[in-house]
Amino acid sequence: MKAFILAAGRGARLAPLTDAVPKILAPVLGVPMLERLRCWLLGHGVTALALNTHHLAEAVVGHLEHSGGAAHAPRIFHEPSLLGTGGALVHAAAFWGGDPLLVWNGDILCDLDPRHLLQAHRSHGGIGGGGPPLATLAVRERQGDSHLLVDRDGTVCGIDSARRGIRRLAKTPAAEPRKMAFTGISILAPELPRRLPRQGAFDIIDALLDAIADGGTVATLDVGAAFYGTTGSPEKLAKLERGLSARPELLAAWTPRGH
Repeated sequence: MKAFILAAGRGARLAPLTDAVPKILAPVLGVPMLERLRCWLLGHGVTALALNTHHLAEAVVGHLEHSGGAAHAPRIFHEPSLLGTGGALVHAAAFWGGDPLLVWNGDILCDLDPRHLLQAHRSHGGIGGGGPPLATLAVRERQGDSHLLVDRDGTVCGIDSARRGIRRLAKTPAAEPRKMAFTGISILAPELPRRLPRQGAFDIIDALLDAIADGGTVATLDVGAAFYGTTGSPEKLAKLERGLSARPELLAAWTPRGH
């Protein structure tokens, strides 16, 4: 399985740390986030990695040059201008290949086994009358101001995001939809790129909603029981570190040799 780590963001909410350190290298209990992600992904079915860069890209390149593990060094796709979560994937189209692609936000630690998400994706064929899904999104119940709307069959039917100022139904739900938060982890079908804009910056969720409106299917997997943490802000990073300190077995699974 190939995995693409979304790592180009500026990390403005994590400032002042990210004024000098790219967010993907933010230390989590002394180990760069990128190394914790590499450790988890390569230990759970991922055989090839890629990531995008923008802010402080040279620091990411320098880190990888000196971190060892050349056999599994991520392929880098640099973005002179930020392309968003969707444009980044189009920019990295050469990495996709003909199999489903795991996409993982670079600020997320979650003990979801990527192989389980891939299995769920492959088992969703034909749900909702829309054929095999174009994507399967890992979701969870969470208080907040941005949610996907999920129909009773587990397919995405819309979005309700006060943060972005939009509420959109891409298809009519069979029942009152559940509000679920997207974790930033997904499996994307190799057929999806044909449905995406060919250039420019855009959000992958917006593109998936457009595909749903055009008859496509996007499935979900509820991972609410999983450990989940983020480096999204100093407060969230501190909470993540506290959570890891209380779960030594997970901390070990996210700690590469030599750290």
